[in-house]
Amino acid sequence: MPSSSTEQIDLDLFGMTCTSCASRIERKLNRLPGANATVNYALEEATISYDPNALDIDNIVDAVRQAGYDAVKKDKAGPTPKTHHPTWPLAISAALSAILLGSDLSIWSISRPIAFLLAAVVVLLVGRDFLVTAIRDLGHLTGGMDSLVSLGFVTAFVWSTAVTFAGLGHEPIFFDAAAIVPTVIYLGRWIEDRAKTVARSDLNDLQAQILGDVMIKRQGVEMIVPASEILREDVVTVRPGQVVPTDITVTIGESTVDTAIITGESDPTPVAPGINVLAGSLNRDQLLEGVATTSAQRSFLSQLTLQVAQAQARKANLERISDRISRVFVPIVILIAIATFLAWLAEGSATRALVAAIAVLVVACPCSLGLATPIAFLVATSRAARSGILIQSPTVLEQVPKIDTVFLDKTGTLTDATLSFDHLPAQLSPIERERIAAIAQASTHPVARALGTLSTTQLSVEAVKELPGSGMVGTVDGHTITIATPQFFNIQTSDGPRTVACQIDDQPPMIFTLRETLRDGATDLVQALRDNGIQIVMLTGDRLNNAEPLARALGIDTIRANVQPAEKSAAIRDAQALGKRVAMVGDGINDAAALAQADLGIALAGGTDIAKASADITILGDDILKVPGAIGLARATLRNIHQNFAWAIGYNVVAITLAAVGILNPMLAAALMASSSLIVVTNALRLRRWHL
Repeated sequence: MPSSSTEQIDLDLFGMTCTSCASRIERKLNRLPGANATVNYALEEATISYDPNALDIDNIVDAVRQAGYDAVKKDKAGPTPKTHHPTWPLAISAALSAILLGSDLSIWSISRPIAFLLAAVVVLLVGRDFLVTAIRDLGHLTGGMDSLVSLGFVTAFVWSTAVTFAGLGHEPIFFDAAAIVPTVIYLGRWIEDRAKTVARSDLNDLQAQILGDVMIKRQGVEMIVPASEILREDVVTVRPGQVVPTDITVTIGESTVDTAIITGESDPTPVAPGINVLAGSLNRDQLLEGVATTSAQRSFLSQLTLQVAQAQARKANLERISDRISRVFVPIVILIAIATFLAWLAEGSATRALVAAIAVLVVACPCSLGLATPIAFLVATSRAARSGILIQSPTVLEQVPKIDTVFLDKTGTLTDATLSFDHLPAQLSPIERERIAAIAQASTHPVARALGTLSTTQLSVEAVKELPGSGMVGTVDGHTITIATPQFFNIQTSDGPRTVACQIDDQPPMIFTLRETLRDGATDLVQALRDNGIQIVMLTGDRLNNAEPLARALGIDTIRANVQPAEKSAAIRDAQALGKRVAMVGDGINDAAALAQADLGIALAGGTDIAKASADITILGDDILKVPGAIGLARATLRNIHQNFAWAIGYNVVAITLAAVGILNPMLAAALMASSSLIVVTNALRLRRWHL
């Protein structure tokens, strides 16, 4: 994360053709003073944190252009359409290549000058982009996949042209290879473009929810504006079937909303005046009006898409390894091609030497290696976000398979978020109910939520603050209200039901008795974790006598009770000291330090912002079974990445070897190379169907 003295900019990049291009842009940007850049080839984007005193946006964009590419500042209003390889050059080149191939197979006959013309047209149509990139790379004394491809088909074209116009009729020509190689690789990129668009579609669908025009009232004046221009305090009209464009508090109308785009759970929720509705919710029944509680750019959905995009821009350790391999890949392949040519030439066959060298250049594919990690993570994070699971970075995926112990917070995580009262103090007056409820409504803790139901009267609240591990305190109508554990007031309670104490000013604290029940899915959560061979520990600040019955019902044998916030993180450190790899699942401010200490922190979105900020994975909605779902997706993603790596490395070793010994001709080499990256992308796309 950038420090407070830096700024951050996201750029859409244009002109990248392989992962070597992304590495080149990243190195160029990181040479700028005070800049720290990450380039994502799969997303075709760059994220740069920089010192505004040393650089400005124009300097950064100029650096990208000096590297031979183009860049524009990312549009926050929505995804920037990516340029696809057009279809018409492919169609023409495929037809001309088929004519040349038919001649080579003696299906029909064409003269060598005609073959030259047909191949030249193909080289200009689909080979031009490869050549332009290769020449640009040469100017920067670097190389990428386009350099290898261009060197291959240009060699074939130049040799054949020389033979044709020098009248050397006895020498073979390779105009078919010169045409088919760029055509097939262009076809591979044409398909890859569309496959990457599918991979990006889940995130784009999230962003698209807040696009379009909406009716608002601003300072009493009705107007229609783009959703991205909604400001705080605007009165927003949301018609049936329309997506709520920003976070609002309903003022007029009653309806039901569907929050599936946010939580992944299609569960209609009734709303009425006074109810807060998040951006991205679908209004199903009746017209609603509401006051925007934030601008569209700062709405929950905007922050959600921003968090997913930022996660996708980060790099995993495996990706950094592949970047280092890709950097030396091209020079190594060129050396292998030269060695292949010389070895065959020593055997006395110049023609076979040329064919084998061209095949080596064409068949090598650094892109499959470079795509192995980012494309899988792109698909996985988008799939997770579609189901209400936010993954902070690819390094999270690398940690999940190592987890062998999970610490589960009890209150609000394993138990239902809503507590009920078994007993209210007899001396509790109506005005005291209102004051206690007003303070309690400022917290999302389950105990506070229960107290918040004592009254619906809205009172002015001031100076509310948490008492970590104990409760909260604030001021209402000039009265100081303290809500805390009985122990905070030095009140000794006997073993029995759960209690909370409330004090108004200096009056004696009043004791409230609460009842809690297991959350739906808690039993299945514990069983799913146990089925994965994970040890489970209940970690709670509650008393042991309250925690034990719930632990027995869930089948949890290990309980750490009466644990203060600092002690929660200490308990995790103790487990880590024994060699355990620990995940922590929690939702409250008491869990923030433990979430940060754990090897993997998982926060429930019903909890506080500080808890979510400390977490590696955030679960939106109430379905705690998304916890094992997220762990399963992470494991599947890492397996997918390992499969991609194995394919990419194995393919290049085998294919280059076969080309060097003369088994592959350039046309077959081109087909294999084009399919290599496509196989990686297609394998990653399987994660879109992962069941959560």
